[in-house]
Amino acid sequence: MGIQTGNYDSDACFKYNVYPGVEQIPISALGKTRYTNEEMENIARLSSEEKKSFIGNLYEAIQLFQISGFKGALDNADYFIATGRLCPLDEGAGLQSGPCGAPAQIHWQRHKSPENAVLTNEGCCATDTNWLSFFLKDRYDSMGSFCFGCPDQNGHITSYILQDGVYYFIDMMMCRRDSQEFFDREEIPPARREKREWSGYLYCCKEPVQICHFYLERFRAAGRNTPYCFYLREADHVTATGAGCDEKGIVTFYAPECDRPKLLYLDPLSEHRFCVVPLP
Repeated sequence: MGIQTGNYDSDACFKYNVYPGVEQIPISALGKTRYTNEEMENIARLSSEEKKSFIGNLYEAIQLFQISGFKGALDNADYFIATGRLCPLDEGAGLQSGPCGAPAQIHWQRHKSPENAVLTNEGCCATDTNWLSFFLKDRYDSMGSFCFGCPDQNGHITSYILQDGVYYFIDMMMCRRDSQEFFDREEIPPARREKREWSGYLYCCKEPVQICHFYLERFRAAGRNTPYCFYLREADHVTATGAGCDEKGIVTFYAPECDRPKLLYLDPLSEHRFCVVPLP
């Protein structure tokens, strides 16, 4: 048995087909740790830049994340901004000109920078995504965030890594030490897992739209509020997120152009919208 951190083992070896085109693989598939947990405790006491010099892969980052005791917190800066003319983005259509039929105001949330995410060691899903970016953005071919929006204006932000043409998806919120009790050890086969939480594992696929359909299946199976849009942010960290609801109850999610959003899936039966706009 290798070095363990939470539900993960650096020597784990398995591959589970969880959906057509989607596999669950060990966290260590993107690199094993070079450190014991005691050595990582010493690394955790260093300055941000010094810590970064020791972190070379996803497993080491999660090991540090847990040993550092990153905490969940509501830490966004909130802004309510009146709408103007916006550009809707429909799947496969690209940017279009003209008004968006938007709500009277957009609730924007500005997120912490990667540097502040590390310094404060607490935050929401966007903050822990940016935390991971601080340590890994130069360690793989590229990385960004995988996001979704729901009809109740809530959403979620997770991380993706692109390496050798394969997309790897990890939800850092579920990698927190206090999240480990909600799901089983990663090497336990999906059919034998007693708990229903599934988002604390590493998944990979070659076409990112495949992970959207896997998520939709899991949300429906768990009876949860189902997202209507999924998108990537190809920038290495998340700047801000916006949402609003018009008088008809139609929700619009907004992503700033500077985050280089790329729509993957939009519910064809939903009137809800996804828009790309300049950052206010």
